[in-house]
Amino acid sequence: MPHSHPQTCLSATPHDGRISDIIIHYFGCLPRAKRPRFFASLPPESQQRIRREEKRVSQLRDRLQARPESDAAARLAQFRATIGEYRNVKGWGKSNESQEEDYNSLEAGSIDTMLKAPVIYFKGGQPHQSSKIPGQWPHQKVMVSDLLDDNERSNPLMQPCEDDMVRYFHLPANNMVWVEEVMARYYHEQRPEHNDLFMNCKLGRNRTKTEMLLRTEFWQGQQNFNQNSEVHARHMRPFCDAISIDPISKDPHPKNVVLFMPYLHWETDRGRESSAEIIKDATKDNMSSIAEVVNEAQHRLSKAQDDQQDMATQLQQLHSLRPVVSTATEGPTRRKLLGDVLKQAANLLESMELYAQDQLVREYLYCQSPLHPRRTLDQSYYGALRNTGSRDRDQVVYRATTPQPHECYEHLEEKIGKCRQCQEDIRMVPRLIMVDQLWLWILDDKTVISSFPRRFGKNKPDPGAVHKSLRLRLKYSRAGEINSAYDLALIIIDECSRVFFDRTRINTRVPNLVDIFADAIRGVTYKQTAAFDQFLIYTHLASREYKRDLGDTDLATQNTLLNINPEGNLLKEAKDIMDEIHIITRIKAQQQIVMESFVKHIRQVLGPTVRLSNKRRSFGMRRSGAVSAIVNSYADLTGEESDENDDEREKKERAKWTLSRADQLLVDIQERIFELETLLENAMNTSSHLKDLLTLKQQQAGVIEAREACKQAAETVKQGRSIMLFTVITIVFLPLSFVATIFGMNALDFEETVPSLHSELVYMFSISAGIIAVSFILAFSRSALNNSFTHLVHNSWSLAFNTLMTWISVKTGMHMVSRSMAIKANALKDKENKITGQMKANVMREKSNLEKIKAMQHISGIDNKKDDDDASSTMTGKGTFRRLSSRPTGLTSPSKPVLLTPMATGMPESPASPFSPGAASPFFRSGRTPGQNGREMEDVELGRRPASQGPLVPGQGRM
Repeated sequence: MPHSHPQTCLSATPHDGRISDIIIHYFGCLPRAKRPRFFASLPPESQQRIRREEKRVSQLRDRLQARPESDAAARLAQFRATIGEYRNVKGWGKSNESQEEDYNSLEAGSIDTMLKAPVIYFKGGQPHQSSKIPGQWPHQKVMVSDLLDDNERSNPLMQPCEDDMVRYFHLPANNMVWVEEVMARYYHEQRPEHNDLFMNCKLGRNRTKTEMLLRTEFWQGQQNFNQNSEVHARHMRPFCDAISIDPISKDPHPKNVVLFMPYLHWETDRGRESSAEIIKDATKDNMSSIAEVVNEAQHRLSKAQDDQQDMATQLQQLHSLRPVVSTATEGPTRRKLLGDVLKQAANLLESMELYAQDQLVREYLYCQSPLHPRRTLDQSYYGALRNTGSRDRDQVVYRATTPQPHECYEHLEEKIGKCRQCQEDIRMVPRLIMVDQLWLWILDDKTVISSFPRRFGKNKPDPGAVHKSLRLRLKYSRAGEINSAYDLALIIIDECSRVFFDRTRINTRVPNLVDIFADAIRGVTYKQTAAFDQFLIYTHLASREYKRDLGDTDLATQNTLLNINPEGNLLKEAKDIMDEIHIITRIKAQQQIVMESFVKHIRQVLGPTVRLSNKRRSFGMRRSGAVSAIVNSYADLTGEESDENDDEREKKERAKWTLSRADQLLVDIQERIFELETLLENAMNTSSHLKDLLTLKQQQAGVIEAREACKQAAETVKQGRSIMLFTVITIVFLPLSFVATIFGMNALDFEETVPSLHSELVYMFSISAGIIAVSFILAFSRSALNNSFTHLVHNSWSLAFNTLMTWISVKTGMHMVSRSMAIKANALKDKENKITGQMKANVMREKSNLEKIKAMQHISGIDNKKDDDDASSTMTGKGTFRRLSSRPTGLTSPSKPVLLTPMATGMPESPASPFSPGAASPFFRSGRTPGQNGREMEDVELGRRPASQGPLVPGQGRM
């Protein structure tokens, strides 16, 4: 139920005792005449806040005037013109502010000179107020430009750090350029370029400390995007590791740590939409050419000037018409001008809040080391999507923080200002979940540098900001709680990881994530239970109607049972809840992985201190009494050992405190993951129940279909009976009507002999009875007689048709013609085979002859070589050989065939040798008949080697 809220700031009623914010009350509630007295009654800290706010507004106004082409400058001019006219109508005169200041000489400068970086010091475990930094601890801040400046006097980062001091510097955006510049300033070096980092690493040159700290594997290599990725896809991979900046020696426990961790935060829907428009405009400007950018700037400038001129003209016209305004219309005119003033003031306020974000995005979004903008929950998981606006507005948190329409909207004229729900809805601000990044470095165990963004358009203190909560926690921390840089880093990580899980935050706009998701799951579960009950009720109604009306079911009941849209919408909502919880759990799991790596490094650094102290204590307990007495007496004289033991004991206690804090942080993250997993399990159970309900509806649809099928079958039976009745009537009356028609014709035969009625009836009923009987037998008989009759008719028709066609073929001689044509076709086929066979045999014979000639030439060459060898052997007397024939080898008479002798082949001559003169051909085997020899010769001519053929080359066997 909506409740009435007490009046507080920005209210027309007096509320001096309920001031929610000093700044808002001073500038928004008090008239100018009452401000000095209220300012004098404030404490010095509040007075300083008001002065800083006045200075900030003045500087911002100057910046807006220095950029007349911007939309914010145009809105400022419109606001001044509108409020000036309102003053004239009210009769207040001109404002005390000078309207004729020349802002053209001002320079806008870089956004670095506008944004501030918080600085917090601890010394000896106690808060330390630095006299060189303005503000009160822990709200001391310096300009970002001072941290980037290469001036040791103005840059606190370049100033030396004492041994017992812990320094903390925070950068208000995930800007890689700022990080690189700050690291270079810390080591009193220049910012390395990307090409220098790559070349020094590739060529093995000596790298500076900044280059060692920003090595690729610890900086650029952890980027999870490329040039073609969407802007909202930019982020660093979850990562934590120790870094050694010494290029020569390797320290087993480096004193430098880098950490990248995602964490959850929130943003208003208006802020997200405005930021998306700023990024879109910056992307468009980056993709445009220089000429287009100049033209666009000139167009904006001319448009702003035209708007100012138009506004001035309208105001002059209104001012000239003011004396003739009647009393009746003066009131509405004032109200209209007041509405315009409030509208222009709201637009100007939005432009002023978004100005810093706008300039930051335009200056650093597309640098070589780019700016990482904030991401929504869906953008962090679906980085490839170009636009996630519709998905962002479908978040569970967005639906829970957005006003829902109710009945009052239908009668707005009657209930305006009376509906409590409308008054409650006005206070609601649509919000959604964001995913930010924590970049953290610990340098030399003394300096902590963090970088994470703040909400869009929040130039003033934000109660829900992470760094605001961090400063409040440090302000009210116990003495000695921050003893090292690791203690401070653990608190920073804890504050980032507990944004939605801190139950101590009250009166803030931070949405209670766990409660919102639990309420959403309970709502879906309740609707699922109601849908299940409704399903059971309608199934009972359908069953009762089916039994009562013998199969007739109400159409509305069937539509309800067959409609799955309500359950489908619930299932979609459950799936969305599960998807978002899964993404959040995934981010928490990444935090757990990063924290485990960080705690592991802390144990490596602080573990030796604890173990060394324990060893010394155990060694002291084992010492002998005499030695202990001597040492104790010496310690009493000097006091050195007691001091040393006190220092060691204090270091040990500090180390134990840090380790216990780290372990507790791991336990907290595990508990949050368990809580999210419980929500996910509940959502999965609800989704499973919805699927079961859809399955039941599908089964019920099958039951309804079966019932409808039964009804259709019954209707089919009824129709079949009607058709059967019509068939019976047709069978009975068709023959009767046919015979009666014949007797009713005016034929000459009937004129000669006129039959009597009795004879006509006899003919009619006798013929019709026979036809009706045969028709009933053929139509309704299901016995074998019907099938036999059908086969008889078919076979009779087949016999008549085939006999007729055969008789026609025989009589006309068509069967003889087909036979002669088949004989001729076979003869032509045989002739074709004979001709093609002869052609193939000729080709094979020619090929075989060529092979024989080549073989004989090869053997002849071998014989010539053997003869030369034999001749040389005979001349040297190294062997006894048969004298060669007087006829030269290879020369034969033209009338005799060339025979291969044993001397030519190198084989011994024998009487039975086939190579002797007068012997048979080497292709004929002895003992064969001439017929057989002829067949073998035919085989040789056809290219086939006969079985009787001997080897032509010595040393080769038969084939």
